[in-house]
Amino acid sequence: MSQPLARQRIKVADAVALLGLEARTIRDMAQRGEIPGAAKPRGVWTFDLALLEDYQRRCEETACQRAADLRPRPAVSGVVTSSTAASRSVARTSNGHYGQTIQKLRALAAARSATAR
Repeated sequence: MSQPLARQRIKVADAVALLGLEARTIRDMAQRGEIPGAAKPRGVWTFDLALLEDYQRRCEETACQRAADLRPRPAVSGVVTSSTAASRSVARTSNGHYGQTIQKLRALAAARSATAR
């Protein structure tokens, strides 16, 4: 009879390199039971390497899926939508608004000069 192979266990420093998280974060996650295969024999956190690699792969897949879900999707009609929520000005352009203001000022000045004579 052959003995089953012992699963390889790693310590926090190796888990830091694998997960890319701070050591304190990994210990806190292990304490809360968020990391599968975490154990603390004799006061030292150790992790099952195969389970930790599988956990990392699932986290990456979840992150990629969330990013794909958040990506803006084109409108069904193909029409480009405005990215601003503000309403448009009554004057079509700022030049048009400027022209309207000048016309009003000229009319006001003409009325004043006609009454001053």
